[in-house]
Amino acid sequence: MRQILFVSIVLSFLSCGQKRSPENHAIYKSIASDSALFYYELGWKQIMDEGNYGPAEISYRKALQHDSDFLIGKSVLGRLTLDLTERLDIQKEIEEEKTTITGDERLILDVYLALVDFTNAREQKLPDAKTKLEKAFLLAETNLGKIVHKYPGEIYMKAEYIEFLHSRYGPRNALDSLYALTTPSQRENPFLLGYAASMNAEMDDFETSLRQANHLKEVIGTQVPKPYAVLADIYFQMDSLEPAKTNAERANRLDPRNLDASRLLEKIGTALKKDSL
Repeated sequence: MRQILFVSIVLSFLSCGQKRSPENHAIYKSIASDSALFYYELGWKQIMDEGNYGPAEISYRKALQHDSDFLIGKSVLGRLTLDLTERLDIQKEIEEEKTTITGDERLILDVYLALVDFTNAREQKLPDAKTKLEKAFLLAETNLGKIVHKYPGEIYMKAEYIEFLHSRYGPRNALDSLYALTTPSQRENPFLLGYAASMNAEMDDFETSLRQANHLKEVIGTQVPKPYAVLADIYFQMDSLEPAKTNAERANRLDPRNLDASRLLEKIGTALKKDSL
């Protein structure tokens, strides 16, 4: 059974041009179900590569249906759910059970738990929310840095690590790290293609960013939100508000839960109102 499901997981990622390695699965020693692992991996593909936040939440919930004790799966759901009460419950459950997780898996769990803690503090408007965010980012840089060097095939950990580096050090340093840490084939990963495009736009290299965004559309297709959310971000940074709006709306139609698109639509709406005054 494990062998059959493992092959299914590999094939699902190969179909999107992203090779997976057995070493990735060595991280999650606590997982007790092949089906849970399948849906957990599927959720990452949906949220990172496709920008499908809604379907990803369904996948993470299915993972927990197959293994309700998979704490990292719970932590990812906690980062994604919009229900504060559920998120608070998830945080409490993980805090109570986290000592059962050790090794590399614990490094990841601690980061994700810190992010859930911050999200809860922010939503409750607690005064220490900013401190919790700084703590989470520092922990992510340290822990995920260890993971991406030990598991060079773990593309989604690399993607998150690059995001944290970008938040702390800006686009130039994050881009340098992206190219240093990834192979040419890994750079074809849809999330990394889109993120590199956005960071190049942030540095005003719009020619490169648009080329990367259009290549992303070729890689991932036109039936998922990701390429349109990336294009919307680039056009917004170019101050081209109408094409930014068009692309953000298309991403939003494909998945109303896509946070990148919804946040951009708010920013675009505000900018358009200012222009009309």
